[in-house]
Amino acid sequence: NNKLSFLINSILIKEFIIFVINIKQILEDLGEITGDNVSEDIIKSIWHEWQATKQLGRGSYGTGYRAVRNDAGFLSEAAVKMIKIPQDSDEIRSLYSEGMTAENVRTYYQNTVNGFIDEIRLMDEFKGHSNIVSIEDFKVIEQNELSWTILIRMELLTPLDDYIRNHPMTQADVIKLGTDICTALELCHARN
Repeated sequence: NNKLSFLINSILIKEFIIFVINIKQILEDLGEITGDNVSEDIIKSIWHEWQATKQLGRGSYGTGYRAVRNDAGFLSEAAVKMIKIPQDSDEIRSLYSEGMTAENVRTYYQNTVNGFIDEIRLMDEFKGHSNIVSIEDFKVIEQNELSWTILIRMELLTPLDDYIRNHPMTQADVIKLGTDICTALELCHARN
C-alpha cells in the first residue's frame, strides 16, 4: 500500500514538474514575442510593400503606427494597429494564480481573439461608408498556443485636435461634424 502511494505521488510530482516546465517555456516564448524586440518590422513581414515609419500612439488594446508604401513614385499612407494578446506575460501569470488551467487560459485568450475578429468583420461591412474609418486588410498571427498578434491596416486619418489646430472650425463646421457623428452612430445602431 505504501509502495502504491509512493508510486502515485511520484507520478503526480512528475506530471506537475512537466506542467511547470511547459508553462515556463510558454512564458519565456511569450516574453520573446511580447518584449521590446517586437517592432514595426512585423508589419513589413506581413505586408512586404508597407513600411512602418512612426508610432502614432499606444492605447489599452494596442499600438498604432503610420505606414507608407511607395509604388512607382506614388506614396500611399495607412494606419496599422498592432494588438498583442496577451499584452504581456504578467497577464498569463495572473490567470494561473486565479486557478485557471492552461486549457482555460487558452480558451479565454482565443475568445478574446475571436471578439476582435468579429469587430474586424463589422468594420469590413462598413467599408466605403463616410464617417467610419475603412479597414484595408488584417492578419491574425498565432505565435504559440497562448499568444497572438493582430494587425489591422486601415486608412490613416488626421486626429481631430490636429485638424482643429490647423483649420479653426466655424459653427457650420461643428454642426456638420455633429451630424456626421450621428449618421455614423445610426449606421452602427442599425447593425447592432
